[in-house]
Amino acid sequence: MPATLKNGNAGRVTATRAAHRAIKALRAAHGRPVMFVQSGGCCDGSDPMCFPGGEFALGDGDMMLGVLDGGTFHIDADLYEALGRPRLVLDVEEGTPGGFSLAAGDGLRFVTRIEEPAESRLPAYSPVEELIMKAAVVTHLGKPLEIQELPVPEPGPGQVLVRMEASGLCHTDIHAAHGDWPVKPQPPFIPGHEGVGPVQAVGEGVSADLVGKRVAIPWLGSSCGTCRHCVSGWETLCESQVNSGYSVDGCYAEYAVADAGAVVPVPEGVSSFDAAPLTCAGVTTYKAIKVAHVVPAERVAVFGVGGLGHLAVQYARLVGGFVTAVDLEPDKLGLAHKLGADQIVNARTHDPVEEIKKAGGADVAIVLAASPKAFEQAYRSLNRGGRLVMVGLPADNASINVPIFETVLSGISVIGSIVGTRQDLAEVFALHAAGRTQVIAEPRRLDQVNESFDEVLDGRAEARLVFEF
Repeated sequence: MPATLKNGNAGRVTATRAAHRAIKALRAAHGRPVMFVQSGGCCDGSDPMCFPGGEFALGDGDMMLGVLDGGTFHIDADLYEALGRPRLVLDVEEGTPGGFSLAAGDGLRFVTRIEEPAESRLPAYSPVEELIMKAAVVTHLGKPLEIQELPVPEPGPGQVLVRMEASGLCHTDIHAAHGDWPVKPQPPFIPGHEGVGPVQAVGEGVSADLVGKRVAIPWLGSSCGTCRHCVSGWETLCESQVNSGYSVDGCYAEYAVADAGAVVPVPEGVSSFDAAPLTCAGVTTYKAIKVAHVVPAERVAVFGVGGLGHLAVQYARLVGGFVTAVDLEPDKLGLAHKLGADQIVNARTHDPVEEIKKAGGADVAIVLAASPKAFEQAYRSLNRGGRLVMVGLPADNASINVPIFETVLSGISVIGSIVGTRQDLAEVFALHAAGRTQVIAEPRRLDQVNESFDEVLDGRAEARLVFEF
């Protein structure tokens, strides 16, 4: 297995602007990133071999030196040691590449140079540019996001660098960007907590075996690991938790760093496109069904059929529940019906409480909509012994009236359910890999982020939107 440089060495190769342009052009032409391999005989001004990613068999002595626009740069380990482990710069010059290596353009080839220390450079020497990435950035709460070019972050101790392949759009991202909740994120920041992609580099203390493996970056960015919640398998309740895309930069970017202990491996049977929504929408609704303790033949009312709700319908059916789907949009109710809902209710034209009571009442009501009215309707639809599971988070710290007398005499439980744990997400991935669930989502480009926010807010998104990279 090829060697991999750990933190302190990852990112030891950079590229000039001309090289960045050439790499991006090749990536577009071949539909995937390219890879560079610098073998024996390297000296200042030599040309590395360049191939579409995966078309060159690396040797045991080759090590990854860094990532350039999604592609990897490898070098013979013995050669790199002999050179004194310098920083290398990928550049472009006139000439013909050797062998079957890809050209950098018409009449151009890639060349590798050894970076000179800053203090010894001549004024005429072109400055070396940092590895750059595109990211959607919240610069001011409530304002449109900006697509910016930023340096690719380097993983610190205990962290991994992930090259994003897919990143889902969650309504929480919109709340974060708008500053809707009592605890507000501090701009500038990069939202997103449904990121999936391969690990490109690891920080100090992290096994190099993770490099190349696909992982998911969830909402829970890290937790203390020592409080009673963490040690009992409820790390999502840790009071010292850090949240991806809220308190630390998230996944609306071509690269993201994450805590190695918080990411979750993505199995082979789950595509990155599907894994992204499952990382939040899936695990959140799966956990809601678990904490509701649904038993076969109970009626489960799902209020809000969208990115989360279409998965909640499926998880409720998996445990034997009879499902009532409630929404305002006919298209979303049609989707719920296709996914197996036993009853659909259009809350715009019918009173959901009356319709659910006609069907025998709900034993469990799961509220995913961000409307206080939906929570009140869900409560009133419950049977004796019913469980109201609150998941959606309306803006402005909204509240509902819960009548004490009725709640006590009817034995009603009101349960708050936040996202699931790492183990819950592993179970969600396993169910999907086994073909038990479907993800309904539409692809979007990162530069469509503001339009995508509008789609969700206007109710035009059938289910989940996923940014592809």
